[in-house]
Amino acid sequence: MKLAGRFAAFLIVVGVLVGYLFMGVYEVEPDQQAVVLRLGAYNRTAESGLGWHAPWIERVEIRRVTVTREEEFGYRTITSGPPAQYEDQPGERQMITGDENLVSLEFVVQYRISDLHDYLFNVTPPVEDLVRDVSQESIRAVVGQRLIDDVLTQARGPIEDETRQRIQTILDDYGAGIRIQSLRLQDVQPPDPVKDAFAEVTSAEQDRERMVLEARGYADKVVPEARGTAAEMLNQALGYRESHILTAQGEADRFRLLLAEYQKAPEVTRSRLYIETLEEILPEMDKVIMEQGSTDRVLPYLPVGRRDGAR
Repeated sequence: MKLAGRFAAFLIVVGVLVGYLFMGVYEVEPDQQAVVLRLGAYNRTAESGLGWHAPWIERVEIRRVTVTREEEFGYRTITSGPPAQYEDQPGERQMITGDENLVSLEFVVQYRISDLHDYLFNVTPPVEDLVRDVSQESIRAVVGQRLIDDVLTQARGPIEDETRQRIQTILDDYGAGIRIQSLRLQDVQPPDPVKDAFAEVTSAEQDRERMVLEARGYADKVVPEARGTAAEMLNQALGYRESHILTAQGEADRFRLLLAEYQKAPEVTRSRLYIETLEEILPEMDKVIMEQGSTDRVLPYLPVGRRDGAR
């Protein structure tokens, strides 16, 4: 009986020990990270896989660290739909620009846990409140340094980048263990009383850009044509100049040759030039040949009108 009692007690002790050991087993998924607390104080960080902790002495805090969390500013998503439903938050949307104008701005911040120890112990929960406070302070500071025209038009990208860097710097100073993934401006509008005026300004700027592009396209078409025409005219002028220079040089050479012949035999050369000149002129003229003395018998008639049958 004593032996059976001792064996039963042994089994009970083994069972309790096995149960105790089994109670201390935990599993960390690949997208999770675990922090083990011993008597309420940080002891170690556990990565994905099976782990063990001492029950009642140690406690395990497990969080998903790869999931992206999101905070909305200026609105709240009530239902994702379809169709999605949103609730406006005017107090978060109104901001003052550097030129003391009001602007209505909505944005979204996405972040994830980068260090679970810092996330759990360096910031008083809820950490989401810290992210929201830092995000609103940062974007108001950035928007407050820019003109409203820049905020509404071309400065959206720089505002997103500068605000994200500012948020990350502040969170790192706090040791919050958070990494900002992205910051996106959702809707940027002027206040309702002046929305129509700003819409007209935006339309005018778009018209200006369109007209500039059209003018550049026209210039790209006309300028090459004008340059081609100018080059063609220049080539024609150069050809005309060269032709006349060569003609003049030929005439000068011909005159020098005639002069040399004239100096050798003036009378013969004079007669030859006279005959050659008549040979060039007479074929182009109407001629009437009359016998000597015929003018005594009839009245001579010489047509002085135009040639080719003209009267």
